[in-house]
Amino acid sequence: MQKGEIALAISLRYLCKYAKENYGMNLICGESNMNNLVNWVHMLEDPETASFLHGQELIFSTGIGHVNPDWLLDFAKGLVENQASGLVLNIGPYIQSVPEDLIAYCREVNFPLFTIPWKTRIVDITNDFCRKIIKSEENEVSVASAFRNIIFFPEKIFEFGPVLERKEFNLDAGFCVVALSLQVPSKDRFSDFDKSVRLHFAKILYNHSDRFNIFRQDKYLIIVLQSFPQDFIESAVERLNEVCNFGGPEYRIRAGISVNDAGIRTLPRNYKRAIALLHIAEKQGKAAVSYRSIGLFQLLLEIEDQNVMRSFFKETLGQLEAYDEENRTDYMLILKQYLENNASVQEVAKDTFVHRNTINYKIKKIKEILQCDLTYQDGLKLLLAFHIRELL
Repeated sequence: MQKGEIALAISLRYLCKYAKENYGMNLICGESNMNNLVNWVHMLEDPETASFLHGQELIFSTGIGHVNPDWLLDFAKGLVENQASGLVLNIGPYIQSVPEDLIAYCREVNFPLFTIPWKTRIVDITNDFCRKIIKSEENEVSVASAFRNIIFFPEKIFEFGPVLERKEFNLDAGFCVVALSLQVPSKDRFSDFDKSVRLHFAKILYNHSDRFNIFRQDKYLIIVLQSFPQDFIESAVERLNEVCNFGGPEYRIRAGISVNDAGIRTLPRNYKRAIALLHIAEKQGKAAVSYRSIGLFQLLLEIEDQNVMRSFFKETLGQLEAYDEENRTDYMLILKQYLENNASVQEVAKDTFVHRNTINYKIKKIKEILQCDLTYQDGLKLLLAFHIRELL
């Protein structure tokens, strides 16, 4: 695990998968949030202690020390406020039944509420859950390490492929990579935003499957997904932007989404695609760019030797870019708009709020600098060069 890495632990649904049969654990409400992640379990009996939670804890309570259950509603509100994953009530001499106002509140906020019978030994169920959480974290770390090694050292697939197979990944299935970059107003807020993005994205992805892994690589969050439909992945990224848009425009997520390719051997290529697509999203100011939506960029992404693209750009637009830098002109911008508007001076003038005569003068100057007439063939080459510029 890299420095600062966050283990996402285990989903509440998976943690409680056999709890009904083994411990008589019964879900009262909150089914829609069973994908909440659980980092640990705690025993709490006092509403005041909820403020000490870090978030993503599953809380057990017997009600010991309380004469009646009136305190439970405030207790649950405190747990929700402090982002607990759920509440388990031990039904017995202290909590004889679940209060209706508590059930109504938990239904209103979709907070998972459970009961276990008094005969269930809490020490048994909490120890079981803690072991599962620890094992899940260990699995997550080993899976992330295996994916990293396969991405950056493809020749080691025979060494790390079996690691993934032992964790129930299918090496012949389709794999997709999503790369995320996070923007925050200040460095001291990055950690909290990073944690929030991971938790929300994991919760969204669990709606389809648990065959994914999230890890940090350099300055990006990398998500490797097995057997996720492309439509689901793209809608999941859209949903992530919606639920994490709580901090205003200073908090921003950009995403690059690769194609789904069959087999673990495609992972290194899809990683490169995702990073390149993320760079395009950042340059274009888009929330997300997916491989299947980029048209001509698909061809450019498959060019392994970037020196070829750099040479092409230098031969086509290099001189104009240098002229802009030296003379502080905007000819690159004007030319791009001119080409994208099918050589319509009127449309460029409208978009830039500049008189048509000024645009005509700039186009004439651009032709002189590039030593071409901006014919249809010239335009194709120049548009291709602009695409290359965004990739490089």
